[in-house]
Amino acid sequence: MEDLDKTLDIMERDKCTSLLAENAVRVKKNNIKFTKKNMKHSQEHLDAQMVSYERLIRTLIKGLVTVEKKVRQKYLVPLDSVRANKLRASWNTEVECILEDLNKKYRSVHIQRKSVEEFDQKVSQVLKDAKISVDTEVTKLQEKLGEEIGTSEKIQPSELSRIYGLDESVLIDLQVIEPLQNLKILCNQLQGSGCDEGVLNSVDEIIKMYVKEVKAVESTVWSGRSADQRKEIKMRAAKLNLNLKEIVYSLLDLASQAILEKEKRN
Repeated sequence: MEDLDKTLDIMERDKCTSLLAENAVRVKKNNIKFTKKNMKHSQEHLDAQMVSYERLIRTLIKGLVTVEKKVRQKYLVPLDSVRANKLRASWNTEVECILEDLNKKYRSVHIQRKSVEEFDQKVSQVLKDAKISVDTEVTKLQEKLGEEIGTSEKIQPSELSRIYGLDESVLIDLQVIEPLQNLKILCNQLQGSGCDEGVLNSVDEIIKMYVKEVKAVESTVWSGRSADQRKEIKMRAAKLNLNLKEIVYSLLDLASQAILEKEKRN
C-alpha cells in the first residue's frame, strides 16, 4: 500500500507526542511534590525525574513497535529492510531528543551538586541501552511480520480491491478490510466442510451488486444542476456506503454462525 508508511509515520508521531505529554505531566508532578517537601533538586527529586525519562523511553519504543506491528498485520504488509533502517534511525533520534531535553533541564543542577559525572554516565548508558533495544525490537518485528504474513490465510487488501471493485482507500474508510478478510477465510472453511460453492459465491455477488449500486449513485453526483442537488446525491451515496458496511458485517456474522455446530448457534 503506497501510503502505508506515511500513515504509520503520522500515527507514530502522534504516539510520540502523547507519550511526551504524559512525561511532562509526571515531571511537573514530581516538581510540585518535592518542592512542597522543600526537597527541590534533592537527590531523590533528581532520581525521580531520571526514572520518569527512562520510563518514557521504554514506553516509547514499545508503543512504536506496537503501532508498526498492528497496522502491518492488518494490511498484511511486511517490514522491508529500507523501512526497518528508517525506523531505527528515527526512533533513535526520538530517544536522543528525549535525553537532550533531560540534559537541558537537569545537567546544570548536577553541575551545582557536583554529580555531573555520574549523571553523564547514566545518560550515556541509557542512550546505549535504548539503541540496543531499538535495534533488537525492529529486527524481531521484521522477522515476526515476515513469518506471520508469509503463512497468513488473509487476502491482501489489493486483492480485496480487485475482487469487489472498491479502491483500497474506500475499504480503509469503511473499515471493512479485516471483516472482508475474515469473511473470505470463513467461506473457504465452509466450502472445505462441504457447503455448496454456489451459496458461498452468492456472498461475494451480494457485495458486488451493492458496490455497483453505490458507484452508480456516486457517478451522478455532478449531474445535479444545483449545489443542493449535488449535496443530496452525495448524502445518498454516503448512506449507501454505510449500508454496504452493514452488509459486510452482517454477512460476516452469518458466516461466523454457519461455521459453528448447530447447538452452538444463536
